[in-house]
Amino acid sequence: MRAVVALSTATFGPAVSAYARLLGAGAATTATEHQWQVGTTRLVVRAGSERARLLVSAGDLVGPGAPDVYAAATALLARRSCEVVAVERVSGARAGVVDDLPVGIVDTRAVAPLEPAAGAEVSALDHVVASSSARDGALALFSASLGFDFRLEQRPVLPHQGEVHQLFLRGAGTIVEVLVDGAGDPGIALWGLAWASSDIDATHARMSGAGADLSRIRGGHKRGTRVFTVRGADVIVPTIVIGHDSDGAGK
Repeated sequence: MRAVVALSTATFGPAVSAYARLLGAGAATTATEHQWQVGTTRLVVRAGSERARLLVSAGDLVGPGAPDVYAAATALLARRSCEVVAVERVSGARAGVVDDLPVGIVDTRAVAPLEPAAGAEVSALDHVVASSSARDGALALFSASLGFDFRLEQRPVLPHQGEVHQLFLRGAGTIVEVLVDGAGDPGIALWGLAWASSDIDATHARMSGAGADLSRIRGGHKRGTRVFTVRGADVIVPTIVIGHDSDGAGK
């Protein structure tokens, strides 16, 4: 496991049902928490009002050989002028956010194992979409502090959106896309999730048959992809499913 995405909602039951339609049954860990293992990512849905969080493996920062990877990662981040603020544990594992932002670390070695849903076409978290008004602050957090590889910066003009400023970074087994908006919050917000399907037509048909509110399948912004949107507040954050054609290449 490389990362944990933790989402909170006041409508816990409907949210669990919505994610079960997307990812399979998952597993209830408590009466107010449900989890899914999707590739190298653990999705945690909780009852509550906390901000959406992306927690990366502490072992990715310091290597698996440290006797206490969480303590070692916390000390490393402190040397990089980042304070790790403790948050609710994940399956008993220690977790913390950096400088009270919705991005942090978790001791993934201590997270209880969970089998992925058998036969699910949605097999990975394709990327996380974050937003920030500060380009340099976002790069400092993800790249300099958390060790993500800075892969791409671009300003494409997209239909119905105009010019957008995007940063792409790879780490923790996924990609983070940062939308830079000079008028927004100077911090970081976890804005949306994109899940990868090995058979987008089958996923769309399965979810539609289960009563999910979906857009039609359409061409993605990236060549060789098709996508659809999972609509409704029950998925907590904006959510799309992406299908990659055989000739598609990673960012």
